[in-house]
Amino acid sequence: MFNLQTRLEEKSSALRKIGRQTDYFVPDVFIGREEDSAKIISLLLSTDKGLKVEVVPILGIGGLGKTALAQHIYNDKSVSSYFQLKSWVCVSDNFDETVLVKNILESLTEDKAGDLQLQTLKSKLKKKMDNKKFFLVLDDVWDKCDYESNWDSFMSFLWNVGAMGSKIIITTRIGSVANFMATKGLEPQELQGLNKQDSWALFKHIAFKREVQEGDGRFVRAGEEIVGRCVGVPLAIRSMAGALSSKRNVVDWEALRDKQARLDRVGNDKRILETLRLSYDNLPSYLKPCFAYCSLFPKDCEISIRMLVQLWMGQGYIDSSQSSSSNLYDSGVEYFKIMLSKSFFLESSVNKLGDLAVCKMHDLMHDLALEIAGKENFTLKASTSMVNDDVNFDRLLHLSFDFENLQRESWQVPDLLLKPTKVRTLLPTNLYRFGMNGWGGTQYGTILSNMTSLRVLSFSETGMKIVPPSIHKLKHLRYLNLFGNEMKMLPDEITKLVNLQVLILDYCGQLQELPRDIVKLSHLECLSLDGCCALRGLPSGIRKLACLKELSTFVVTTVAHLESGATAAKFSELKDLNLSGRLTVTNLESLKEKAEAEASSLKTKPNLRALELMWDSDQEASAAGDFRTLEALEPHENLKELMIREYRGCSLPTWFSSSLKNVVIIRLECCVGLQYLPSLGPLVSLEELTLHFLTHLEYIQQDEAFAAPLASTCNNNNNIVQYLPRLKSLSITGCSNLISWWSTTKIEVPLFPCLSSLDISYSEKLVSIPRLSVHVETVGLSSVKSELLGEFAASLPPPHCSTQSRFKSLRIEWLEGQRMLVPELLSQLVSLEYLCIQFCPNLMTLSPPPADIPSQQNVTCLQSVTNNNMAPLYALPALLRFEINSLHSLECLPDWLQHSSKLQLLDVTFCDDLVCLPEWLPKLTALENLEVHSCARLSPRLESRMAEDWPKVARIPNIKINGRMVQRNGNYLAVEEEEEQEDQYQEQEAEGEEDDQELPTGTQFSR
Repeated sequence: MFNLQTRLEEKSSALRKIGRQTDYFVPDVFIGREEDSAKIISLLLSTDKGLKVEVVPILGIGGLGKTALAQHIYNDKSVSSYFQLKSWVCVSDNFDETVLVKNILESLTEDKAGDLQLQTLKSKLKKKMDNKKFFLVLDDVWDKCDYESNWDSFMSFLWNVGAMGSKIIITTRIGSVANFMATKGLEPQELQGLNKQDSWALFKHIAFKREVQEGDGRFVRAGEEIVGRCVGVPLAIRSMAGALSSKRNVVDWEALRDKQARLDRVGNDKRILETLRLSYDNLPSYLKPCFAYCSLFPKDCEISIRMLVQLWMGQGYIDSSQSSSSNLYDSGVEYFKIMLSKSFFLESSVNKLGDLAVCKMHDLMHDLALEIAGKENFTLKASTSMVNDDVNFDRLLHLSFDFENLQRESWQVPDLLLKPTKVRTLLPTNLYRFGMNGWGGTQYGTILSNMTSLRVLSFSETGMKIVPPSIHKLKHLRYLNLFGNEMKMLPDEITKLVNLQVLILDYCGQLQELPRDIVKLSHLECLSLDGCCALRGLPSGIRKLACLKELSTFVVTTVAHLESGATAAKFSELKDLNLSGRLTVTNLESLKEKAEAEASSLKTKPNLRALELMWDSDQEASAAGDFRTLEALEPHENLKELMIREYRGCSLPTWFSSSLKNVVIIRLECCVGLQYLPSLGPLVSLEELTLHFLTHLEYIQQDEAFAAPLASTCNNNNNIVQYLPRLKSLSITGCSNLISWWSTTKIEVPLFPCLSSLDISYSEKLVSIPRLSVHVETVGLSSVKSELLGEFAASLPPPHCSTQSRFKSLRIEWLEGQRMLVPELLSQLVSLEYLCIQFCPNLMTLSPPPADIPSQQNVTCLQSVTNNNMAPLYALPALLRFEINSLHSLECLPDWLQHSSKLQLLDVTFCDDLVCLPEWLPKLTALENLEVHSCARLSPRLESRMAEDWPKVARIPNIKINGRMVQRNGNYLAVEEEEEQEDQYQEQEAEGEEDDQELPTGTQFSR
């Protein structure tokens, strides 16, 4: 199958990643912090102090909105465009340099860094951050460790790798931490409570937006008194407003007001927490255990909403009679939404389909959950494998593990797990790398034998190879998570777990089959099998699982497997299952009869959100057979996402246009037989379209009935009909025979009015692209026909719309026949921030713009250019980075570069004939980094202070020649010094030591 294993590994890695970033947790309303935000943004964008790295602390008590303010700043457009890299890391109560560097690296690379030593992590992070202006948020820093050595070591590293103007925001409740970490001369930005007007505005936004109306004076008077006692703390205001938002009787408001008034006797340090408790007291009784259960998660962690609801199901907390749904999972989602609306959770994020994905809990809410849970819940920390003496084993019901920072050699199985207990929850996490050092097979069996009261059990990524037969003793078990383990089969005893509702086997890559009697698990609602690439099929009789709502993967059994005597579920068994969520069907080439495909009745499953249909191109099949199968797999019109992979039919069935009006995402990959696509006009909800490696695709069919209104209404300028009105992302890769898309009808309005990202690569015959709108932000053209560049320029909005343009990034690569960039393109660069032109060997010039097109001086937003073929770009006053590569005939740098007064980095690579640097180079006073690599004639003129061109570059703080640092932070390094430092660095990396370079003389980060 085409690269399937790689794809599954990538998906597995993404799923295993436990993120700590929160840049998408943006509150639904931002009130009362506008001045604070503007002041801090001004500090971030300022270069007054002339320091490479500055630290701006945000200080305030819990609940004041420090994190919300930092998030608002982090997502500000001016901040995002000013910095080259952004990273958000939650520090919490353990300022460990190794963990901190690792989390920053993972947030920038979006991949797990593994169990690496500090110096290796720093080496990887240095490559990512080297000479780049970065913005880092360290959220929720506490005073519970020796900051001085950790902080100075950490800042020394950042000082050495970052570019001038890099900034760090920290949020903390501790004044001593803020004062210690703040850059000298910068006062911490201490937040105060919201004023009376802003407090009332926030309260009204939440409390009066549902059943309750503001018009009743008694509501207003009670609300004003409640707000007054919240002393301007946004979390308290949100919590109280949420508690009242569904109360339609003013008596309820006044009762809560009176209860709050009794807190006047409570000290200020406890008043906020007690106010939150009032909100908890007003929760319906069925929601209270759900809230307390959340204390099992570590502070500041992101919580999967899907997993959280399944855990609530496992404990029996969900009563479908309390919601509008008879489905337990859907009822649990309603539970979550109620608590979210009452501010028990921070704003949640959603996925591309609009479904709830992850959430966080405020520290104070977590403290409240811990208080309420009391001694029934306990979290075992990484710092010890022993349970505290004050833990009451007789009362303990729920046990979780926080092993985020655990080192391999320190792990031992706690004694608590090896003796009988009444624990109902066991949630160990992050155990894989220590699983083989004490989490052995015999101990699995002992643990299960001693915990017969378990309702929830997770052995996720423990390295388990054999599931102990003693698992059958867990008669009460409802939730079992074996994600990412190494077993090849499950014991038959697992089929005796008669109460099991959720079974997660995702990415058990060696799992070959499921027990035949698994169909006896009559209460099973979720069977998750993503990434089980060795699975040969599902047990016959899967249709008997009447409660099954979520089946992530159905493997169509191959003929060879059936011929070996195996029995397996027929695809037609899906007919009897009321499935929801996502369904992936693999081995579709094994479906030989259209009738069996039709019998699955996918069209009758309105709750399916996403459908992946996958063939195996390594197996024998026919194009006609694939078409018949796909034709029979028409989904319900409620479907939101469709992926088709390795399909060999020449065309798609008619339902592709007629039944997908609600689809948001379509991905067609490696469908090498497809010659054309049907009209996409009816796909009015489509937001993301991916066409990858459709090697025989020639065009997308234009529906003339749809095109005619387009042409006429455009001419009349009213009642305009738009083509793909919601499409935001279009990616075309490897469509080597695609020539055109739509009809030749000229259309005056943008065809894709909302498109923001366009990427076309390895599609050498394509000569036509759609008209674009001012919403386009990112465009990439790689290995395409030269004529397409002119077509692209013509597709952009006209010059008079340029002031509305959001166009930020343009990448042009491998246009071998292109000699110049067309003037029409240049006129659209008003808002461009990044331009990459490389591997275009015949590109020699950018044509001067015609008289009626504004001067290149209008290109004031361009911040970064990678130009491997030296086309004169005239004046780019906002340019920050300029990189040239493989210009073998270049003899001098272009004169226009001297006008780029903001230039910070100049990188010259593989320019063999470049003899010297220009005399005007010292005029670029903002230039901080110069890198010259593999330039045979230029490099010798820069390698030492005695070299000919050194006077031109002496003032540049950081100079690297052929990979060797010649000058760092303004300090010249002789060859011997550099070699000595490099030897020390390599020794540290090899030994995993934590010895960093010292700070430059006179540098001070704090105090």
